[in-house]
Amino acid sequence: MNSENLIIKKVNLNDNKVLLNIGRQTFYDAFGPPHNIEKNINDYLDQNFTLDNITQELQNPESEFYFVLFDNEIAGYLKINTGDAQTESVEGITLEIERIYVLKQYQGKKIGQVLFEKAVQIANSKSIKILWLGVWDKNTGAIKFYERNGFKTFDLHQFILGTDIQTDIMMKLTL
Repeated sequence: MNSENLIIKKVNLNDNKVLLNIGRQTFYDAFGPPHNIEKNINDYLDQNFTLDNITQELQNPESEFYFVLFDNEIAGYLKINTGDAQTESVEGITLEIERIYVLKQYQGKKIGQVLFEKAVQIANSKSIKILWLGVWDKNTGAIKFYERNGFKTFDLHQFILGTDIQTDIMMKLTL
């Protein structure tokens, strides 16, 4: 991969439909069959990945979204949260990486690493000392990715996908 082929662009409100589509696609690809049953994944998407929800998330001043473009095509996105937008209360001055998702055809090109580095850059610019996230305990590839980047497990929490109660590993990195 040639880094000059990559552009990171802040997502704005006018991008809400594009963000919704890539969000639904990447979530389905990551967690749909065979990992979870079709009904559970579709119910989750229909409840959480709606145009109203995405628009509200984009309007939250404590959440930021970034697209990564590869050869001018959207390849993935990043969502970060600070303050009350964070999905859990974590002690310290923190920034949550809520989502790093890359479309299937762009995986293996280190685009997730570029999005992670963008999150670190933003955290540093805001004098944030702790990055944290939750990752599904069965998503071993993501867990290894975060461990390679210095994250350590600090807790567990439940995540409900349709009728299935799952476990997320809470991980953090001190900057």
